[in-house]
Amino acid sequence: MNIHKNKLDGSKRVGSPVRDDRLSKALANASVLVVDDEPGMRNFLQKTLSGVCGRVDVTSSSEEATKALDQSRYDVIVLDNVMPKQTGVEWLTEQSEIGLFSDAILITAHADLDTAIAAMRAGASDFLLKPFRSNQLINAIAQSLTKTKLRRQNSVLRNEIESGRDLLRQRDALVGSSAMIEEVRATIRRAAVTDAQVVIHGEVGSGTQIAARMLHNRSNRADNPFVWLHCSTLDEASFKPRLYGTIDRTDEDAKDNPRTDSDGMLVSASGGTLYLEDIDTLSPPCQTLLTQLLTEERFRPVGAERSVPLDVRFVASSRTSLREAVASGRFREDLFYFLSVIEIDLPPLRERKDDILELADFFLDSLATRMNIEKPTMPTAVKRRLVSHSWPGNVVELRNAMERALIQGGFDDMAAEGGGRAPSETLAEVEKRHILEVLGSSGGNRAEAARRLGIARKTIDRKCQSWGL
Repeated sequence: MNIHKNKLDGSKRVGSPVRDDRLSKALANASVLVVDDEPGMRNFLQKTLSGVCGRVDVTSSSEEATKALDQSRYDVIVLDNVMPKQTGVEWLTEQSEIGLFSDAILITAHADLDTAIAAMRAGASDFLLKPFRSNQLINAIAQSLTKTKLRRQNSVLRNEIESGRDLLRQRDALVGSSAMIEEVRATIRRAAVTDAQVVIHGEVGSGTQIAARMLHNRSNRADNPFVWLHCSTLDEASFKPRLYGTIDRTDEDAKDNPRTDSDGMLVSASGGTLYLEDIDTLSPPCQTLLTQLLTEERFRPVGAERSVPLDVRFVASSRTSLREAVASGRFREDLFYFLSVIEIDLPPLRERKDDILELADFFLDSLATRMNIEKPTMPTAVKRRLVSHSWPGNVVELRNAMERALIQGGFDDMAAEGGGRAPSETLAEVEKRHILEVLGSSGGNRAEAARRLGIARKTIDRKCQSWGL
C-alpha cells in the first residue's frame, strides 16, 4: 500500500498530472464512487474527478454507498475513513465479506500503522493523507487502474499457460485470398462494430480461436482482455467458480489469516471478450448456468452476497452444428439463441485449396523468423502434394507440417517417392502420428511437446495412456 503525504510547508507540488495517453483513456472510461460525509470534501472530489473520469457518483454515507454498490460496479472507490456510524475501514471490511469488486483508496487526516494495516486487510489498495492536491488523487486513481489492468492481464496469461497454449501460435491472422476466407473476414468486420454475441463454427484446426481474436481486436473492446475458456474440461462443480470467481469469507477466528479471493474469468474479462471454445461440449448443468447468466446479465461470485453487472462479450466456437445439437436435445435452445446472434462459418482447408500455398508460405516466413533459421525453398513436387492433400487437421496441420520441415531442414520427406501423408488417413490417425512425431523431436519431453503443439500437458498424457504408452 502506498501512503501519499502532501507537504505542508508550501514547497513544490507532490506528484505530477497524468500525461500518458493510455492512462488518460483509462481514466476517461473509469467509474468512481465517492464516499464522504463532509459536503466540502464531496464537492472537491466531484469537481476534481468529473472532468477526468467517465462516471463519478457521490454518496454521503456508508448506507448510500452500499446501495450504490448493490446496483452498479465501480472501478475505484474513494472513501473517507472518519464517518458517522462506522469508519471507512469497518465499511470496507463489511463489503469485502459480501463481495467487493472495486479498488478502494482510503483518505484520512491521521495515518498510523494500525490504520494502514487494517485498511490493507479490509481491501484498500491505496492511502491518501489529508490535505492532498487534486493531482495526487488523480494519480492515485490512475495507479489503481493500472494495477487492476496488470492483475487481470496476469490472470489471463496464467490461464493461457495452464491450458498449454502458445500465445504466438494464436496471433496469426486468417490468411488467404479465396472468396470463402474473404467473406469470413468481411463478416468479422461487420460483427466487430456491434456488441452482439457470436458463434464461430469450424472443424478442429480451422482457426476458430484466431477468428475470435480478430473479432475482439477489431471491436471497441480491444483495449480490454481477451479471455479463453475451453468448455470440454468443465463440470458444474468447476464451471461456476472458474467463471464467477470466489470470495473467501473468513470466520471471526481467522482475522489474521490472509484472504484468498479468486477473480473469475468474468472479472478478468471485464470490458473485454470471453471466448468459449467448443461450446457444443458444455455439459447440460453448465449450459443452464450460462443461460441464467445471460438472462440476468449479473453474476455472483461463489461465497459472495452481492451480484455485479455483467460487462463481457461472449464469442463461442463449435466443431459441430449447434442447430443440430438443439434438434437432438444436446444443447439448450434458449442458450443457442442467446449466443448465436451472429454466426460465422469457417470453411475447412480442403474447401479452399487456393489458400494452401499462401498459408504454407506465410507459416514458413513467420516460423523461420521466430526460430531464427533460413527459410528453405519449396520444390514444385511438394507444392503439388500440399494442394492435393485433404488436410483433416486443417490449418493447424499445415502449420505443423511447415514447422516440421523447418526443424528437419527441408522438404525431403514430402518430396520423396511415397512421401507425404495419405489422404485416406482419419483425423485420429493424423493426430496420433503428429503427436508422436513432436514427442520424438522433443526427446520424449511431454511438456515441451505440449508447448509445441499448443495443447495442455495433461492432454498428451491422456492420449499416450490411451495408446498404451
